[in-house]
Amino acid sequence: MAQANGQGTNQSSGMKDELQEILNQAEVDFDRSQQELYRPSTDVVLYSACFFARRALHHYLYYYYKKFDGPGADKSPHELTIQEMADFCVKHDNRIEKIDFEGMHCSKSDVLEDEEVFFCNDVGKVTSCKSLAEQMREVVYS
Repeated sequence: MAQANGQGTNQSSGMKDELQEILNQAEVDFDRSQQELYRPSTDVVLYSACFFARRALHHYLYYYYKKFDGPGADKSPHELTIQEMADFCVKHDNRIEKIDFEGMHCSKSDVLEDEEVFFCNDVGKVTSCKSLAEQMREVVYS
């Protein structure tokens, strides 16, 4: 796995380790979603594909949010919404502005620790969400 783009801020070793952990989790979630969507459509477990795609997107945004020391960067990722992080990240990287988060059919419902079960029950919708995570992933690694 490639290292994420280091431009932006000077970071301590502890911060770099924390950022790498966030990316590692994003990669695991992204891979899980992708593997689920590689199955024949009749075999896809939509809950898993949706959950992991959304969580990967959340972690990629959280990585950028922490990297640029967003307000509340000391909060856990579960205390920040996708929209809050996207709004902040756009100010630091105009490539993120080109990502259309409106494509999230769940109205940007976030991955919270006490989240009620919510997921898209359509392969196309889940694929769209995975695509958002993939676009954010490309920004992180470019």
